[in-house]
Amino acid sequence: MDRWMLGFSLVLSLVLSGWAEAGERYPTRPIRLVVGYTAGGSTDLAARTVAAHMEKTLGQPISIENRPGGNGAVGTGAVMKATPDGYTLVMTSGSILTVMPWTTDLGFDPLALSFIGSTHESLHVQLVRADSPWKTIQEMAVWAKANSGKLVHATSGGFGINDIGMAQLANAAGGFEYRTLPTGGGAEQILKLLSGDAHTEQNSAAPSLPHIRSGAVRPLLILTPAWPELEKMGVPLSKDVYGFTVRNLSSMAGPPGLPEDIRQTLEDALRKAMEDKTVLEQMYRAVGELIVYKSAKQIREEVKQVQAEHRAIGEQLGKVKK
Repeated sequence: MDRWMLGFSLVLSLVLSGWAEAGERYPTRPIRLVVGYTAGGSTDLAARTVAAHMEKTLGQPISIENRPGGNGAVGTGAVMKATPDGYTLVMTSGSILTVMPWTTDLGFDPLALSFIGSTHESLHVQLVRADSPWKTIQEMAVWAKANSGKLVHATSGGFGINDIGMAQLANAAGGFEYRTLPTGGGAEQILKLLSGDAHTEQNSAAPSLPHIRSGAVRPLLILTPAWPELEKMGVPLSKDVYGFTVRNLSSMAGPPGLPEDIRQTLEDALRKAMEDKTVLEQMYRAVGELIVYKSAKQIREEVKQVQAEHRAIGEQLGKVKK
């Protein structure tokens, strides 16, 4: 009888413990936010800024884990396979969301992610070192055509936003061949340019602006629809010179199948962070991109739209996978 009672008590204890844990409000332990790029780029800095505020709302720490590789594919792929319990998230960017699904066999569909919301859209600029002989984008294009395959362009790895922007530029400028130098992200790209390992690169505001403002690099072309600070410096827009633009979206997301109540809790925390004036000031100062909050529904629809636009460009350029 004593053994029976002991066994019953143990089972009852486990059941009650399970009920108690299930009844606890999410989150009950630390959250991991994966960034598929090296530290210091716009995706990384945006993730760190909003995570610091979301921690206060959620009552649990959020650690940033940088997992660079494949232009965001390594980090995003890991989160795609994670348990959908709200404790493993990812901050994605345009390459993985709108370009690589139709250029690369990823083994997953980014649209299957549980979208939480967007913090920013990255600005985009073509850069060379300050001591480069090219003062204009046309001069760079003339040299590249005369020296086929010798122009070295640093990218974030894989075939992503930087690559589709460069492919469009090469095509619009009359056609020239170039070589790519893959890196772990925007922060590493700018270092490869500064070290002389690359002749040029396309990058976002966060890693670029400090070096533009210091005079270490020279902006030749704005590839996004607008960039007021650089426009005031006289840097031309690609839409005016060559008739094309580049859009680099971003989103925080969870694994496929994230329960709606957990997903909504995270979206509410992200929205609250993006409504905070201090967070916005930090975002503008640290990230420097086009800071704009979009709900999960809004960013998912926009990703679908831009993915279709980029795929159409890829088909024209012959870059769509067979």
